[in-house]
Amino acid sequence: MTRGRAPIVLKFGGAPLSDLNRVLSDVRGALSERAPVVVVASAREGVTDLLQEAIAHPRSRVRHRRILEKVRRLHPGLPDAGRRQLVRLARLLALLERTPHVDGPLSDRILSQGERVAVHWLSARLRESGIRAVAVEADHLGLITDNAYGASCVLFDRSRVAVRRGLHRIFSRGEVPIVTGYFGRSLEGRVATLGRGGSDYAASAIGALIGASRVELVKRHVAVLSADPREVPDARPIPDLSYEEAEELAQFGARVLHPLTIEPARAQGIVLKVRSLEDPHVVTTISPGRADRRNRALTVLPSLRLLRLRVPGGRQRPGVVAEVSQRLAAARVNLVQLYTSSALLCLVLEPGQVVAGLRALAPVTREAAAMVEGPYRVSIVTAIGDGILDDLDRIPASTVSGAEGFSATPRAFSLAVAESRGLSVLRDLHRALVSEVVS
Repeated sequence: MTRGRAPIVLKFGGAPLSDLNRVLSDVRGALSERAPVVVVASAREGVTDLLQEAIAHPRSRVRHRRILEKVRRLHPGLPDAGRRQLVRLARLLALLERTPHVDGPLSDRILSQGERVAVHWLSARLRESGIRAVAVEADHLGLITDNAYGASCVLFDRSRVAVRRGLHRIFSRGEVPIVTGYFGRSLEGRVATLGRGGSDYAASAIGALIGASRVELVKRHVAVLSADPREVPDARPIPDLSYEEAEELAQFGARVLHPLTIEPARAQGIVLKVRSLEDPHVVTTISPGRADRRNRALTVLPSLRLLRLRVPGGRQRPGVVAEVSQRLAAARVNLVQLYTSSALLCLVLEPGQVVAGLRALAPVTREAAAMVEGPYRVSIVTAIGDGILDDLDRIPASTVSGAEGFSATPRAFSLAVAESRGLSVLRDLHRALVSEVVS
């Protein structure tokens, strides 16, 4: 992309943006490596929540004015371009107030304003400190996504030329692009957000598009630990993960990473670093796996619902699993997990999708004389790490007794347990696989 060193991508979450001195130190440190630097910024802490509150109350003009004023106060010293974004936000809220039906594209336009205002505010602060920063809005840069508003995916082939060309022009002027995270432009030409936490994904995607040497995801308190420390007090930092382990962690509920963050980095062999702003020694490096690593991490997905589908003939009925999956997908019901036996399918769904799931399964129950039992309240507890199946003999039998389902891959196994037992099973597994293991 440029002569010399490959670019470095730094992504700052909303909370780290409150500590400008540390942000400046990180940016200067990256620039000292004589490589092009891209900064990807989230909205300031609390702003996305405010905008979601506005969308949840589309007719409340008084509430909207209060929210707009809070957003303004969080961005003191905005340059003219940033103030224009606040005016744009006011117009979008006015449009919201008179729109009969709030659709995904309008919601995404409103939600994107948090990042748009933030990059203008941050670039102004960096310029005041002598860094030649320029605000860049990702949809204008050419980051193209699909049309799944609210949870879009980056389309790399569609984005590559425009993103590389645009950032190269900025690098050639000796400037540092401050790029919005969280959203891009859909194939329909509208703003499309990448889902909550999508700035991590945007940073990884930009890094892959420009051939970055590494992508650093800078967070305030967060580190990648062996479990959520709020639930497991003796959780330990994990210094390094393979791409596959990190992806499993994200998919099974670890809130440190957006689930799609890993794939762009893995595809291009880019090193990801998850770093705590407050403690520079707390770093997790995500890169290709090594045979000498032994990571064990535990997650829990609480408040789920399990349906038991009893199918006469079970496995003697070819295609029944595929039919169930297809019917749920057609009804836009997300199948969180599927456990099977010879005559039983256990389907784990989000609570809000149970009714839609039952309706989607009605033809199966009629045509195959299947019976549905439930829903039952469950949690999914997952243990993750390369070679995790070697540790199955360490698990106490009492931990898995009464489980509703069990599944395993070479680097993860999960248990569906009664919701009331979720946290105790999590702690028991952490004790057996992490705390009692001598490093």
